[in-house]
Parts: sequence; C-alpha cells; structure tokens
Amino acid sequence: MAALFTTPKRNDTTAGTHVAEPDVRRRIGLAHGSWRRVTRRIVVGAVCALTASSLLMPSVSLAAEWVKVGETKYNAGTAASDEAGTWSWDGADDLKLNNYNGGEIQAAGKLNVNYSGTNIVTAEWIESINVSHGTNENAELNIQGDAGSTLSVTSTEDAILSTGNINIDGAGSVNATSTGFDAINAGGDLAIKGSGNVNATGASDGIRANGNITIDDSGAVTARATEDKGIGTDKNLTIKGGGTVEASSADGEALWSGGNINISDGSQVKASSEKDAAVEAKGSLAATNASLNVNGVEYGVYAHKGITLDHANVTVRAGKGRYGGAIALFTYQDDIVVKNGSTVDAFAEGEVSAAFSTRNDRPNEKGGHIYISDSVVKAIARYVENGDGPTPYSENQDGETSPEPQGENIGIIAQTGEGVTPAVISIIRSKVTAEGDTAAIFARAMSADGKTIGTIKIENAAIQTPEGGKVIDYRKLRNGIYEAGQAIGTGDAVIDSPYNEAVAKSMVIAPPEVAKPEDPKPDETKPAESKQDPKPEGAKTTKTVAVATTKAKATGVLAATGDTSGAAIVATVLAGTAAIAAGTMASRKRS
Repeated sequence: MAALFTTPKRNDTTAGTHVAEPDVRRRIGLAHGSWRRVTRRIVVGAVCALTASSLLMPSVSLAAEWVKVGETKYNAGTAASDEAGTWSWDGADDLKLNNYNGGEIQAAGKLNVNYSGTNIVTAEWIESINVSHGTNENAELNIQGDAGSTLSVTSTEDAILSTGNINIDGAGSVNATSTGFDAINAGGDLAIKGSGNVNATGASDGIRANGNITIDDSGAVTARATEDKGIGTDKNLTIKGGGTVEASSADGEALWSGGNINISDGSQVKASSEKDAAVEAKGSLAATNASLNVNGVEYGVYAHKGITLDHANVTVRAGKGRYGGAIALFTYQDDIVVKNGSTVDAFAEGEVSAAFSTRNDRPNEKGGHIYISDSVVKAIARYVENGDGPTPYSENQDGETSPEPQGENIGIIAQTGEGVTPAVISIIRSKVTAEGDTAAIFARAMSADGKTIGTIKIENAAIQTPEGGKVIDYRKLRNGIYEAGQAIGTGDAVIDSPYNEAVAKSMVIAPPEVAKPEDPKPDETKPAESKQDPKPEGAKTTKTVAVATTKAKATGVLAATGDTSGAAIVATVLAGTAAIAAGTMASRKRS
C-alpha cells in the first residue's frame, strides 16, 4: 500500500501507482488521422504568436476590414448585399442574414453576424464562418439571433472560428457541426449568453477556447466531441445563468479546463465520457446552488486543486479505467468540501476504487482533507457493481491464501504523505452512508516516527451502523515508514490492515434530531484550526471523538428515516440548525 502515496499522473492507476507505459491513445494519436488537426493548431498557434503585439495595441477601428460571402470578397467602406435579400453588409461591422443558404463567410477584424429566419452556411476544406486578425483590428466575432431563428453552420474544417474572441448571444439557436475539426473554436475568450440554444458537434472538440469560456445562458448548450473534449478551455470555465449544459466525448474529457471550473446560479450540468474522465480541472472545481451529473471512466471528477460542493445536487459515476482503477470524486494537493445542504451520490467500480478520494504527498502543498457538513452523502466503491466484492486475499490452486489483496475499494479515503499536514475526514451534522469492499471510510498518514496520524472527526452525529461502531486506530510499519490513521469499525484493537475484519465495510453516520445550541453554525464547514488540526506530535490517537459519537442520541427523525430521500434529510438538518440559531438569538435577547 505504500504505492498509494506516489505522485499521481493521468496515466497512473487509481491508487496512484505509476505505470511506466505511456498513454497509448495519446501516443498513437497521430496515427489515426489527427495529424491534420495537430499540424493545423501548430500553424494557428504560430499565427497567434506573430500577432501577439497587435493584441496589446488599442484598436484603431471597430469594423471588419473586408468581408467575403461565398466566392466574393468585399472591402470595407462599401455596403453590399445579394438581390434576394438573404444577406447584407453595411460596409463596416454588421452582417445581417435572413434565410441565407450559401457558402462560407470570412472576415478580417470585427464582425457582427445578426440572423433571422432559417440560415444555413456550408463549406468544405475551409471554415464556414471565420474571422481573423486584420491589419488594424483584432479578430472578434459576435453572433446574435432572434427567438425562433436558427443559424446552422457545417464544415469539414472548423465550423465557427475566430483567432480572437467569440460572443454568441440572443434567443435564437446556433447549430455548429464539423466533420473534421472543432465545431466552435476561439483563439481568445468565448462567451455564450442570453436565452438561446447552442448545439456544437465536432470531430475533434465540440467547443474550445484558448482563453476563458463563460456560459451565462438560461437556454441550453450541448457540446459533443468524437476525438477530444466536449467543452475545453486553456483557462477558466464558468457556467451560470440557470440553463442546462450537456457535454460528452467519445474519446476524451467531457469538460476540461486548464484553470478552474465554476458552476452556479441554478445551472444544470451533465458531463459524460466513454473513455476518459468526465470532468477535469487543472485548478479547482466548485458547484454552488447548481446540479452536476457526471459519468466518466477512471475518474468522474478530477480537480487538481480542490472540490467544493455548496448547496449542490451532485451525482457522480466512475467506471473502471484502462488499468483497472476508478475514483468518482478526486482531488490532489487540496481538499474536498461538501456543505450547506448539498446532496452527493458518488459511486466507483474498479479493482482499485474510491467514491471520495483526496491525496497529498507534497510538503509545500495543502490538501488531503475531506470536510462534510450539513449535507447528505452517499459514497460507494465496489470491485464489481452489484457483486459480492473481491476475495480479500487471493487463493492458489491448492486453496492456500496469499497475503496480497486483489484490490482496494474504499468509500471515502483521505491520505497524506510524509511531512504533510495529516489527513482528516470531518463529518458535521450530516448523514453519510459509505460502503467499500475493503473499507467504508479510512484516513491515513505517513511519517518516519509514526507520530503523524490520519484522523476521523465526527461532530453532532452518531454512528448508526455497524452496531457498536466506533473510530478505530490503524498503524503499520512498512519499509521504515509508518502508516497511521483511523477507520470506522468495531473492537478496541489497533489494526494493521484495512482488510481486517474489524473494519466496517458499510456504515451510516447521521445527526440526532436536535443538535446542541453551542454547536458551530452551518457555514463553519472547516472547523477552526485548533479544532481541525491533529494533536501535537507524540500525542495519543484521538479516541474521544469515537466515545462521544457512539454515546450520542441515535433516535429521532433522522435516525428513523432509513431510506428517506436526501432532500428530506437535508431539510431536517437545516431546519434543526435554523431552530438552534433562533433559540440562540432569543436567549441573547432575554439576557
């Protein structure tokens, strides 16, 4: 199990064990036709580099320097249109489409495309709509349509491309399809807003940008990719506005960000990948007052710098990856925080799997902690879904057992390496159901002297199952390094393996009907440093938490709910907290 603390890489196994073999799909990517896409992006990158100086200069004009419609190019200063009235250009920055059905639209500088009626733009071996940097004007493409109007754009190259920014606004529908490259591609920032619908289907990416992507839309955005990302940005991805966003990929991430991913404002996001992580952020992921439904391979959500779920409704599934591992919610170098009435249902299936997992082995980085408060969490990790789980120890043909486990499946796990702030799993006023073929919940840390201990802290809640359940201690010396931590289980003995029979494979923690008035307020997700940090080095393992929680009142509304819906449980938890706050205020007034 020492391998669990190695630095994770995207082609590692779920537990963090690095496999030297490179990512085969990415390694042979040039062999199945994607060389054209890669070469083309190199060229685009070179063009962007050459125009970097112009990007820093103020624009002289706010208009297209020229426009090309179909086969004809028109220079700025002279208005143009066709006889049928399906398109017209004012000679500056406005191009109007009215039931247009024709070839590509190209421009240099800034171009506003306003569409009404039913419009179709089709091109082969060239982008259907393309705005590039001009001599004096940086590229900017703005698309806007009326309610009931559509703009359908199809190409063997990028369907919609700008070497600068792209803004899509209005109440109309934009349909972009590329049979060879990206459906919508911005060299700068990309913004989708308004109340309209955007459908993007790309042979490579569905929607991508070198800059930030902001979706502030009360309508619907759908992005599909065949070879790469459904929605991908080199910087930050922001989804708000209360609409729906659905992203999928057959061979890459559904949502990918080189920075942070923020979902808020009642937005509903669905992300699925057939061969990769559904959601990956090189920064953090935050879902606030939003819904997130994720289905991925190897990882459901992989956020390198932390996951925060604040009054969010989240469902995550992770299937077995190429090396047999799966993690539903995973962060490295930071924490997982679930708070303020969130409901989370996480499931992972694989030889090595976890529903919640945070890991940190870098001394200068924070992380390795899981905080759950005022929420309902269900976390299940299985070797095989709906199966009996793995045999803890493998057998040979003679029926003799080997001390090597077949797999490790833990519902909730926090782990830290040597020299790092010890792992902590904190559960406050929440109902948590955790299951794992190996262990339901586990916290562990590594140190040379064995004084650094991973801990499980439970406040204003009780262990309902297993019967007699408590926080038990774990300690093992492996290759001169101590692994020390805690699990939920039974008995008083210190265990030396998560496969020990004393470790609970299934557990339920829930708050009593009414918590004590002196308890922390619901926004105190991370307890004060003095409460959260483990005892000083040399101190004994904290068993006082286990004693307090096992003696807590386990009757009342939540204890009797059984399979009551998460929404009802959250409502009860928050109602109890509100009653406490009201009582405290009344007491202060009387005093």
